[in-house]
Amino acid sequence: MSARNIGARAEGQSSRIRGRPFQPGNPGRPPGSKNKTTRLVEQLVEGDAEKLSRKMLELAKKGNVRCLEYCLDRLLPKRSGRPLDLQLPAITSVHDLIAGMSAVAAAVNNGDLTAEEATHVVRWFEGYANIFTVYDFAVRLETLESEMKKQGLDLTPSQKITKFGMG
Repeated sequence: MSARNIGARAEGQSSRIRGRPFQPGNPGRPPGSKNKTTRLVEQLVEGDAEKLSRKMLELAKKGNVRCLEYCLDRLLPKRSGRPLDLQLPAITSVHDLIAGMSAVAAAVNNGDLTAEEATHVVRWFEGYANIFTVYDFAVRLETLESEMKKQGLDLTPSQKITKFGMG
């Protein structure tokens, strides 16, 4: 095989397009559907689920590490987050976000907040900042349009674009 056709298929092999397992219009397996093996196992266990659970707990209590691990994973799943004991100032303007960020920085510095938790709080602050910005622009726009109407410059959007070179 030459360097030019390294990626070429051997003669007789079909050229299937990879990355497209379904025909157009075929959405694939519906969400929540189960394969045959899963359904079969569920039918087998259906009547004995309580007995099996009790046996699993019994073995876990006797020291069977696998049963203990399974019970802890299923009965006490790992928490993905925790409530934060963080005193933040009331946030009613963009200026309050600075005090909030200072509180987050102090909590991380003191070890009360992990860097990951701080990242989530900072993203929350960013959302707040975006809301304040959009609100500020909306108020400014309404004020400008009101002033223009008072001065007799009540233009349609297309006239504004033409007159002020916006667009």
